[in-house]
Amino acid sequence: MVKSPEAESAAVQSSKRFSVIDPLKRLPSRRDLKWFALSLPYAAAALLLGLSSGLLTPSWPLLWEVLVIPPLLILYPCLLEESIFRGLLLPKSLDHATTRRKTVAIVGSTALFVAMHPLNHWLVGLSDTSTFTDPIFLVIVTMLGLTCAVQYLKTRCLWLPIGTHWATVVAWNLFLGRDLGL
Repeated sequence: MVKSPEAESAAVQSSKRFSVIDPLKRLPSRRDLKWFALSLPYAAAALLLGLSSGLLTPSWPLLWEVLVIPPLLILYPCLLEESIFRGLLLPKSLDHATTRRKTVAIVGSTALFVAMHPLNHWLVGLSDTSTFTDPIFLVIVTMLGLTCAVQYLKTRCLWLPIGTHWATVVAWNLFLGRDLGL
């Protein structure tokens, strides 16, 4: 059966549609790994802010926490949040966008990412929301969001921001005083 030009064009367009799964299919290349280095200044600034303010306090985890928590944190919050706030809110169409449009997209996705943290904690019904509304915490989350957004836009691979996000929440939950928080 011969397809009409319109049907062929529609088939080509549907094959080019973006899916949030697409950036998960792509593993980081060696060249992409240089963007993982953005995690270092972010981590240094987050530690400096968090430790100097008392938001972060060094702690030592129990063995079961070391075995159980890191794998759980890959799925939530890291995979889920990065898929939404980077994969969906920073679409592939931004690759050829103006710097202004990219900046607006990064700021917008980061603002939603930051707003989601206290809102999510409150919606889950956890009684102590003081950490999630702490200005220092929100600055650290903003820095994380910006770091992950740049990593994603530069590589179009979600695994780098997922790795940065995961390292952050594992360090916080296991070694910086968070009692099994998100």
